[in-house]
Amino acid sequence: MNYVKVFSPASVSNVCCGFDVLGFSIEGLGDELIISESDSKKVNIKKVNGYQVPLAAEKNIASVAAQSLLDFLEIDRGFDIEINKNIKPASGIGSSAASAVGAVYGINELLGSPLKRQELLKFAMQGEFVSSNSAPADNVASSLYGGLILVNNRENYNVIKLPVPKNLYAVIHHPLLEIKTSDSRGVLPKKIDLKIASEQLASIGGFIHSLHTRDFDLMRLILKDYLVENYRAEHVPFFKEIKNISELNKAICCSISGSGPSVFSLVKNYNEAIKLKSKCDEIYVKNSVEFNSYISGLNSKGVHTL
Repeated sequence: MNYVKVFSPASVSNVCCGFDVLGFSIEGLGDELIISESDSKKVNIKKVNGYQVPLAAEKNIASVAAQSLLDFLEIDRGFDIEINKNIKPASGIGSSAASAVGAVYGINELLGSPLKRQELLKFAMQGEFVSSNSAPADNVASSLYGGLILVNNRENYNVIKLPVPKNLYAVIHHPLLEIKTSDSRGVLPKKIDLKIASEQLASIGGFIHSLHTRDFDLMRLILKDYLVENYRAEHVPFFKEIKNISELNKAICCSISGSGPSVFSLVKNYNEAIKLKSKCDEIYVKNSVEFNSYISGLNSKGVHTL
C-alpha cells in the first residue's frame, strides 16, 4: 500500500461543563486526507481543497504532526498529503485537530500500524501546538477515538470513552465567521472563585453519572457551564438567541462549542433535533448570516480509512 485516504471528523469540545476535557465527534463532517509516499524524504502538503490553510510544511498542522511521528520512529521517508479541508478554521469544531489526527493516523497506516491508536494522540497534539502552545486535547481525542470522551491534558493524555444513552443527539450550528482560540481564551479570567469551581465539578460529575444511568432528567438539570460561557457569550454571534430557543424547546442543554462561533444543543430524540435545528436555522437566515447546521449522534466513528 503506497497511499491511503482518511476521514477525520470534526468535534464539539467542552460540552458545557467539561472545559478542555470533554468532547465528541460530529457524524458526517470532517476533513479527508489522501496521503502517499514520495521520494522527497520529508512531509509535503501537496494540495489543499476547500477552506485554505498554509501549504508550508512548517506551518501546516497536518505536516507538523506527521513529521513529529516520523521523527519519533526515526523513519527517513517522504510523504505527500492532499487535504480536502471541509472544516473551516477557527470554527470551534476542531478544524486543526481533524487535520492533525488524519495525518498521523494515515501515515501510521502506511507504515503498517507500528503504533496503537492511543499512542498517536501526542503526535497529533504537536500539530495543535502550531496554533496554540497551550492547546487542550479534547478535540484531538474526540477526532481520534470518536464518540464522547473525557481526556486529561497531562503528557500521557489518558482518554476515557464515556457511554452514550440511546436517542441522545446534538444539534450544531456553525456561522461562517471566525473566532481565534487565542482571542477567545483572552476573555477568560485568570482566577476563579472556589464556589464556581465547586459548581463546575458537581456539573461534570452529575453529567457523567447521568450518562451511565441514562437519566435525561438529571442530565437536563445538571448540565451547565459555570466556568467560561458567561465570559464568551457576548463574543459569539446570536448565541443568546439560540440558547433561548433551545431552552424554550426544552433542550437538555445549549452551549458554545470550543471557543465558538459554533454552538450546540443536546436533545433527547431525533425528531426533537429536527425541530430545534429548523427553528435555530431561522435565526441565521433572518440575520443574513451564512451558516452550516448539523444533527449528530454522540457515538459516531473516529478517524478511519475510506
